[in-house]
Order: sequence, then structure tokens, then C-alpha cells
Amino acid sequence: MINWYSERLRECDFSSHEKYNLINDIINRVNGHKKLEVNEAYSIINISETNKEKTYKKVINLSREKKYSIFKGNIYAIAPLYISSICQENCLYCNFRSGNKKSNIKRIRLSDKELEKEVEFLADKGIRVIELVYASDPAITSSDVSKSIKIAKNILSKYNGGEVGINARPYTEEEYRRFKDSGLSFVVLWQETYDIENYKRIHPGNTEKTDFFYRLNAPERMINAGIRNIGLGIQLGLSDWKKDWIKLMYHIDYLINKYGEKIENIILGIPRLKAVQGAIIKNTIFVPSDIEYLFAISLFNLYMPTALPFVNTRECWNLCLEVARGGGTLFTFNCKTIPGGYTLGQKGFQFPTHNYDAGKYAKKICDTGVNPIFNWEFNSDLCRYRIFDEKEI
Repeated sequence: MINWYSERLRECDFSSHEKYNLINDIINRVNGHKKLEVNEAYSIINISETNKEKTYKKVINLSREKKYSIFKGNIYAIAPLYISSICQENCLYCNFRSGNKKSNIKRIRLSDKELEKEVEFLADKGIRVIELVYASDPAITSSDVSKSIKIAKNILSKYNGGEVGINARPYTEEEYRRFKDSGLSFVVLWQETYDIENYKRIHPGNTEKTDFFYRLNAPERMINAGIRNIGLGIQLGLSDWKKDWIKLMYHIDYLINKYGEKIENIILGIPRLKAVQGAIIKNTIFVPSDIEYLFAISLFNLYMPTALPFVNTRECWNLCLEVARGGGTLFTFNCKTIPGGYTLGQKGFQFPTHNYDAGKYAKKICDTGVNPIFNWEFNSDLCRYRIFDEKEI
């Protein structure tokens, strides 16, 4: 067991409430261009019911001001591209789970030619940053992942280049290093929940994903492999979202303090639990409301204003816009969560999403004062995480 988890995460105690005046002092200090500390976020998120709504609105508004001061309303287009819906895991909240035998989910694994066609479609839409998404398909090796990265990079090179990342099972340090050598720019891996007992309950069996700590340690293996753009997150609603959110912040704080300038960008995973046909868990008492959801993201923004929340189309257009206001997010337009969903006519999904066609919605979003950037890179001035240059923002 790693020390930071045992010392700082397992012992999160939300039984006491900070006084409202103290929380007001913290917010005022952050408004004076000071950085929010994780222990201060802990105090704010634990606000009593009496003052909750007022505090939420203050945090949301201040977050938007902070983000705008850095990003000037710019957001960064990204699209998922699913490689396989064949999965050995049995996550109780997922449509792709191996135990899902009754729903009409299709089990598909893209060929190289099919992958090329899907990448071409997204590139023609103007998308230059693609997230390759994998189920835990036992037939897909790390060599296959490297090959897929090269295929996607090669096609994007015909469009003046682009970035390729993966959302997949956790790998070894050596495998991550090979992915980087193949052209990988970023990795996102959500912990799902930091509640270890609940994690075990909702990930039954004896597969790779059932190993809580192997997944928890994956970001360190990424960093040691030289990957500088990493994504961490939870699925809000699987466990108590307040406790999970603070634990996520402690995790990122630990990585920043330990690895420093080896990290360039932090991508923040913000998926919210949604009911899906083939899942056993479709809803819980822990799912945050819309304002709680916006508050949680905004609180993180005050801790790390240059991080990049990953806005996904699980949410409706208006809520996606609310998250994006001020700028500094990754933003999903075109979205299919089934392999072959863009060009091969495949129907179905891992989880229900909206599909905001880039051609139509890019103009629509500009009318709101948010500016989508399609041709961008992680190491550009448009989107660079300057953790050491921005002590106070």
C-alpha cells in the first residue's frame, strides 16, 4: 500500500463542518489571486446545508473568472474513437461489461482499415486531437495499441499533424514508454472511485481492473515513462462524490509535489454516472445534481486553474457549455461510444451520449463567447500547464 493513500485518502473524515465565515475568508483569499490549497477545498466542499447554495455560486463564478484570465474563452476540441467493445471486465455500471448477455450491445473490434476510416472522418470534421478508447479486450496486445497510435498519427500527419492519446487499461512503465515512442501524446485513466471497498464491490471478479492499487499507481508509471500529459478522474456518483473529489485532488497534489516538471498538463476526468441498458448499477444516491457537478469542477479549477476538465457529451449541450465557460477545457463535439460508430453504421454505446457535430456546433458555441480551437497541441502556448510559473493566478 502506498503511503500517500493510507495517510491522506483512507482517513478523509467529513463529520465536522468548518464555520461559514472561515470558508468565506478562504474564497476571498482566492479571489485575491492566491492558490486554493487542497485542505481549503476540503473545508469548502464540506459546507453545511444552510450555506451550501450561496457558496456553490460564489465558487462557480470565481472559477469562470480564473479560467478566463488564463484561456480567454478558448476551449480545445477532442473526439473519442472506440477501438473495441469486447471486454473481460464486469464493471457493474457499464454496458460493455462481460456479464451483459441480454442487451443488444454489439461486440466489435476495429480492423486497421476500419480504424483508418474512422480517423479520416474525424480529421475531415476538423478534429486534430483523438482519444483512442479501448475496452479491456484480451485479444488486443500492447503491440496492437502501439500500431493503432501509429496509424492515427500517420493519418493526422496528412492534415498538418495532430495529437493521439489513449483511454485504456493500466499498463506497465515499459509499455507506456513504447506507446510514447509510437507517437502517443497523452493518457487518460479514471480511477472510477477512491473508495476501496466500494471499488471492489462494483468491479467483481479476478481481472486486471479489480486490482485497485495497480490502477491507482498507473499515473506514476506513465510519468516515469516520459508521458507528460496525464488524465485522472472519477465517475461522479459511484461513491460519495464529495469524498471522492477530495481524494482525487489529494492524488493529483501528491503527483505534482513528487514529480514536478515531469508533468506538463493535467487533464481532469469529470464523467457523471448515467443509466445504461446493460448495467446493474444505473443510479445511486451519490449522483451530484447539476449545480453540485458544476461546483465540484469549479472547486478544482480554483486549486489548479490551468488544468483541463474533459467535457464529455454524456451531458446535455447547455451543461457542457456551463462547464466550458471561461475556457480551458477539452471539449467533445462529435462523439460515438461504439467502434465503427462514425463511418461503419454501427449502433449502440458504452454509455448514452449526445453527438454535437463539429461543423454545426462550432459556430453555435462561438455565439456564446466560447472559442473552440481545433488545431492545437499540448506543448503549444494555447494549452500549456505552467504549474511552476503560476504560483499565484
